[in-house]
Amino acid sequence: MRNGDIIAAEFVNQGRVYRAVRYTTADGDTDYYAPDGSSMRKAFLRTPVKFSRISSRFGSRYHPVLGRMRDHHGVDYAARTGTPIRATGDGRITYRGYNGGYGKFIEIRHGGRYSTALRPPERLRPRHQRRQLRRAGRDHRLRRQHRRSTGPHLHYEFRVNGVHRNPLRVEFPSVEPIPGRRTPCGFRQHAAPLLAHLELVQRTRLASANAPHIATVP
Repeated sequence: MRNGDIIAAEFVNQGRVYRAVRYTTADGDTDYYAPDGSSMRKAFLRTPVKFSRISSRFGSRYHPVLGRMRDHHGVDYAARTGTPIRATGDGRITYRGYNGGYGKFIEIRHGGRYSTALRPPERLRPRHQRRQLRRAGRDHRLRRQHRRSTGPHLHYEFRVNGVHRNPLRVEFPSVEPIPGRRTPCGFRQHAAPLLAHLELVQRTRLASANAPHIATVP
């Protein structure tokens, strides 16, 4: 026996049953899908860092360096230099460079409607690498602070059709389901025995719970 990836799971939340099956598409993408082929995850992660304190929220705020009220179009996460940073969604880099008070700046386009922006977690690379693909969840490291900040932090923005939205409250889209052309019954054939096993486990558990318990007196 060995540890490995979870290949199928059942989760019950407030009486509602969720089931997921791990599946790799013909393109080599591995993810977890519901029995109907829909993805079990959202298209974006909620935050670009793990276990960090929010130092400045979305909306109007008093800027500690400029000394005046100013709209804040993102969320700042206080973090030490070297803290792992992750892209919140799969996408393609559309800008990498310097942008006014932001200092080093990177923008990632996620399809037609969505984009995210943040201080780059790494040194600027050559111009021909600007459009490299960025994967969600891949860790990088936070560099030192820039001149308009009071301490090391990550500034993160989320945009829908070019309009800034609060990353902590915006409703994220779901990942697209498995296209039929990729799975000519492949997913159903793969998932059927795993789902049948989950069903068997559930029936066994219910039968055990409903079985009469006989108390014996020594």
